[in-house]
Amino acid sequence: MLRYYKFRDELFAPVPAKDVYTKRPTGHGWPEQCPPVRAANAFGFDLLANYDVTFHRTEDGWEFEDQVTLASDFAWSGDEESEGRPLVQDYAWFWTKGQQLPHPITDDVWPSVRDQVKLSTFLFLETAPNETLLFCDVPWRGKPLADRAWRTIPALVEPDWYPTAHPWHVVLELDRRHEAITIAKGTPLARLMPLRRDTYFAAPMTVDDFDRHFSRSQRWLSTHGKPTDNGHVLDTQKTYVKQQAKSRFIVRE
Repeated sequence: MLRYYKFRDELFAPVPAKDVYTKRPTGHGWPEQCPPVRAANAFGFDLLANYDVTFHRTEDGWEFEDQVTLASDFAWSGDEESEGRPLVQDYAWFWTKGQQLPHPITDDVWPSVRDQVKLSTFLFLETAPNETLLFCDVPWRGKPLADRAWRTIPALVEPDWYPTAHPWHVVLELDRRHEAITIAKGTPLARLMPLRRDTYFAAPMTVDDFDRHFSRSQRWLSTHGKPTDNGHVLDTQKTYVKQQAKSRFIVRE
């Protein structure tokens, strides 16, 4: 189970992913009409932008308007004798040229990372032992990559052993072809997928294994496929949708 704690109560919690993100005009053949694509769309939780933010391209990076700096609505102290104080967190920040922490960025690497910005989710995250979290792009937003102004940098984080002292953030890469990029409040910034830490194997099938596998596929087609005008093709669309067993993602209040 993914457990979260919000920096402030009014901020967004994770939300279950959706099958479809773009309302389409009439017609058939849109990518998200494909059952496996819809299942990928709906796998995981979305992390939403808590505020509007606009980035302006500069000669050597980006700058943004109206930094949001929040104080937590709870107070914390390191011991029972000290008076508690709210925590403080910025919404957006960039890598710094020549920085040493949280890791060094040398001048020869700087041009490759200057377009990246970090946005806080304002969420503390916890998982059970051996559960990790994959941060990645929302699988299908409905726009071609060429039409998008930013993308999410994938990251696999491990809250089961690394409990951060600050809310987790998402790293975005901005497209320098744009002079200004706005990310509106409520926009899904990243997909969050809970995964088990384990050892995963890949191995070739034997000839007998493949014969069993392919024979099974032919039996499935002959049982569930409906004949079409093309005698060599069977229609399995409705059967696939009815039999597909999708995972469910629920956020408890």
